[in-house]
Amino acid sequence: MKLRPWNPAEEFDNLFSRFGSLVNWPTPFMAGDRHWLPATDISENADNYLLKVELPEMKKEDISLNIEDGCLVLSGERKHEHTDDKQHLTERYYGQFVRRFQLPENVDENAIDAKFDNGMLYLTLPKTAVKADTKHQIDIH
Repeated sequence: MKLRPWNPAEEFDNLFSRFGSLVNWPTPFMAGDRHWLPATDISENADNYLLKVELPEMKKEDISLNIEDGCLVLSGERKHEHTDDKQHLTERYYGQFVRRFQLPENVDENAIDAKFDNGMLYLTLPKTAVKADTKHQIDIH
């Protein structure tokens, strides 16, 4: 039996790969699966909840933003441009994604503002005392 040196990074990668396949949850350590979810920052001030979503190399026409059953649903697809060039390395993720954010009770769903600029989606969710129960699409401008 040949001993090999212990590699903690490999063990960590194996652990996350097994966990990801068990719960079908993409992790950053799963090199074989190319799932992606856009990175999102969520903050809050006295009047609004604010979301900043990274959507590099996407157009606003490729993004859908809806309210469904008290959730803000962001979906879209980042397409990979195929060229005749030989690819040596691809680390960025492509394909379809869906992100769901449970809205707090005090969000005015009819007044959500969405702006898309330079690969960033900026969402402003105004706070209100009364929650409306609606289902609709939000226009991105």
